Amino acid sequence: MAELGGLTARERQLIIDEFVEQAFAGIDPDATGARIAEGMRILPQDAPDELQPEKAAAWAELTGLLADGSFRDRVRQMAVTGARGQEEPRYDPAPITEHAGAAVAAGVAPDSAQAKEIVDRVVGAGATAEEKATIAGQIETFADRRVERYWELMGVLNDRPAFPSAVPAFEWFAAALRAHA
Repeated sequence: MAELGGLTARERQLIIDEFVEQAFAGIDPDATGARIAEGMRILPQDAPDELQPEKAAAWAELTGLLADGSFRDRVRQMAVTGARGQEEPRYDPAPITEHAGAAVAAGVAPDSAQAKEIVDRVVGAGATAEEKATIAGQIETFADRRVERYWELMGVLNDRPAFPSAVPAFEWFAAALRAHA
């Protein structure tokens, strides 16, 4: 890992490309969700070989993620599942981020009556236990703090502004769905 700090911009790009190619191997590039691979590999075309300290730290952390077999397996699982297309019922992430995010911030327990109101508001009061369990499973497949961290680190390397973490809201919502299924 210490040697990774001396890589050229092109060598760093090759590491990212190899990771993405392995994660999306055998997946039709036109499949549902497969286009995310393009975003996962973007590094600045004009990046200098020597990174500024903040970017060097981000690169070091990113290479640690890329070296983690369980992280690589998780991204592969997400890629394969995403390429198959989302099962029914489908969910809209915006109200989950809004309502579950507010519940996390307020310290609402996922098994509380208030959480049930949020679940009913987001998926509908008539959603069956099976539908709630399916949505919880979908969320659990795609909400991963390490994958979110990948995007944060790529943002640092690409000079993109930081974004608020959404994973805690999705984790909370999946727990609330299971508690009120």
